[in-house]
Amino acid sequence: MRVWFQQGITVVFVLGAFSAPALAQVQLTSDATRIDMSGRLHVRAQSSSCSNFSPSSTATACSGDVAGLDMFIRRARLTFDVRLNDWISGKFQPDFGAVDGVEIKDAYGRLDLNPEADNTHAQVTVGRFKRPFDAFQMRSSTQILTIERDVDVAGISGETGLSLDELATRNGLSDRDIGVMVDGGDANDRFHYWVGVFNGRSGVANESVVAQKQFIGRGQVNVSNGGTPLAIAGAVAFTSAPFTNSDETLGSRYVGNVELFAELGDFSGGPHVMAGLVFGKNTLENTSGTMPDLAGGDPLANMLTWQVIGSWKSDVGDAYFFEAIEPLFRITMADPNRDLTDDVVYGFTPGVQIFFRGRNKLALNWDFMKLGGGRGSENSFKAQYQFHF
Repeated sequence: MRVWFQQGITVVFVLGAFSAPALAQVQLTSDATRIDMSGRLHVRAQSSSCSNFSPSSTATACSGDVAGLDMFIRRARLTFDVRLNDWISGKFQPDFGAVDGVEIKDAYGRLDLNPEADNTHAQVTVGRFKRPFDAFQMRSSTQILTIERDVDVAGISGETGLSLDELATRNGLSDRDIGVMVDGGDANDRFHYWVGVFNGRSGVANESVVAQKQFIGRGQVNVSNGGTPLAIAGAVAFTSAPFTNSDETLGSRYVGNVELFAELGDFSGGPHVMAGLVFGKNTLENTSGTMPDLAGGDPLANMLTWQVIGSWKSDVGDAYFFEAIEPLFRITMADPNRDLTDDVVYGFTPGVQIFFRGRNKLALNWDFMKLGGGRGSENSFKAQYQFHF
């Protein structure tokens, strides 16, 4: 559907078929503004092995009994991509997934400093958006290969149920934050860079408690491997960990983390492999495995986590009511404290995606989590329907 506003009063509706499924979106334009509107709805049903466990058992990481089968709305978002002219644009994305409330996901303005170039050499983004760290988190939730970016089993607390994405986000390295970022690349987009300054807090924080900030730099090289795209990237983050001194003044300590990432293939079809490694300091633990006394100078734990996801998307032709099928498998490891030997978590996820049209799909995953320290293993089966326009 396209809507033209003339002089802010006259509205003309034009209905027509979309030229391609990937372009299925509502577009609003005027003499001065273009607004592309899209949306997503994720409806989930999932089970958990924590629905029936013995609290006295030592071979479990379940922290509480949960429903044997849960159904809920995971995401319900509208996205507005706004362009005022060749060099001013922005994005606004509210999420209605909580049903009884609204959360703002993306809210930013962008200045393209070289609008005439095919691939921008530099653009400035200001507001709330995803930090350029953890490539799995940087991908849209409408495209991610697995249903969840982390290995998620309901009833397991975040202190034990860890994977690459969860360990990175809990340390304030990835997902959204308030900040300013410059990114761009060469004319052929063989190289892309990101440099940003952020508050360095969780995604729901709207302000900083200290003057010190988080600095993230990222670089990515894009090449073609026999017609299959290959991307190799690396990122470095220096984050300020805040604390309160004994005299009630605020202090902070800077810590560093590194990400290495490679991706072979893309979301269009065929083989697709994504592999990432993150290591550095864990601001949530000291080397003994307890909450660190940052003001007292506790040595922070060294963390290490990696994840590999492989899939193969195949078209099925016109003989079926769906257009493509994509089996996949994920393996991930998270070691939040390398000074300890019983806290390592391994995750395994076999799954399949069935595409109906464009990004509209049904995804089936079975997450298995193997926990160190004699805590046994837990699992969760998930089925999620994605409506996307």
